[in-house]
Amino acid sequence: MIRIKPIFPCQSIKEQVSFYESLGFKTIQVYTRPHSYAVVSYGSLELHFYGTKRILPNENPQMCYIEVDDVNQVYEDFTTGLKRHIGKIPRSGIPRISKLKHLVEDRRFVMTDIGGNTLYIGTPNANLAVPAFYRTIESVEYAKNFEILYDLLYSKEDSSSAFNMLVKFFPADVCSINARDLDLAKILLVALDVHLQRDKAVNQSINDKLNKLINFYTTENPDWNKISQQYNEIISGE
Repeated sequence: MIRIKPIFPCQSIKEQVSFYESLGFKTIQVYTRPHSYAVVSYGSLELHFYGTKRILPNENPQMCYIEVDDVNQVYEDFTTGLKRHIGKIPRSGIPRISKLKHLVEDRRFVMTDIGGNTLYIGTPNANLAVPAFYRTIESVEYAKNFEILYDLLYSKEDSSSAFNMLVKFFPADVCSINARDLDLAKILLVALDVHLQRDKAVNQSINDKLNKLINFYTTENPDWNKISQQYNEIISGE
């Protein structure tokens, strides 16, 4: 087997092609007769679409996992294109695109197009220079529970269970955790996102502590630069 070319449904071939062109895809072919059909490509990836009114976008169960060499670059291309095309990076509704997720097996993001088709796009951790930076800490006391907390929030996408985990296995004042500053910053990043997703509001004490840590350590340090970038992504919603 050499290549797989997914064939997805969509309600409007014209709108579907326009959407994928905004992401950086090239249109290869568009047919209107005898049936509407289109082919688009992004590098070696080729996607096919057929027009149909039988599947509504919000009820479309079609999905596909796509492994790429550099998920960070693909994510940058897609989000930049979407923001240019519709003025924002949509995190909910249709279309939508998730934030980058650093999971056990890969780094990935999830995109649902205007036809309701969902693409999981990722790079295996084995192929990444720094495979699990955000998900792992050195603290023996908190390392295992932190990985579970992280996976609940970003792999399971279950902010309620993540909040319960945070309350049960971490101090009430997470800012007071006795750990090296880089470990503490990683814990606080997740705690900040847990509260933001669950309560739709920024936890001020966690936010203040993170800002203090980030400002103390120069962002020219690669690790703290990653912390700063992740913090900005969480706060901005992009």
